[in-house]
Amino acid sequence: MTTKSLGKIGRRALLISPVVIVVVGFFAVLHWLKPQNGTVVLVLTAVCSIFVMGYASFLARRAQRRMDEVQIASQGFASFRGYIWGVGATVLLLMLPPVGNWLIDLADVLTAGAPDMTIRHRAAVLLGLNFGFMLLVLMQMVCMIVASAIWQRRMGGMPERS
Repeated sequence: MTTKSLGKIGRRALLISPVVIVVVGFFAVLHWLKPQNGTVVLVLTAVCSIFVMGYASFLARRAQRRMDEVQIASQGFASFRGYIWGVGATVLLLMLPPVGNWLIDLADVLTAGAPDMTIRHRAAVLLGLNFGFMLLVLMQMVCMIVASAIWQRRMGGMPERS
């Protein structure tokens, strides 16, 4: 049994490591299953997405237990603004031809090994929709971070906890 506790960076690395392992494993298995049926890729994408979203909500609830009312208000401000701004940013990004073309090409390349053309086209469309949803969630996260920084700047910075 160890008597030395982990530092702040070590604790955060242990909390984030399951998500990193699942996402890296997802892309490794996705590359490995590329010649297979597109349905397998879609199921794998759904399972990975559900795990990441569930683990993120677990981490959010865990972090909120130690917050005071000002920090909870900051989180509410960032969530509300981040969701709305993220949707707007995603729409603007998808209107740019390079981003849309990149998502379409990525979905097409990942479903290139499907034996039947109807399955390939269906899988490519569904995978493109999944990638668009992932882009939406990523943009909402970025916008939530920006909104949180705006809140903290308005409040004059948050005091460090000891």
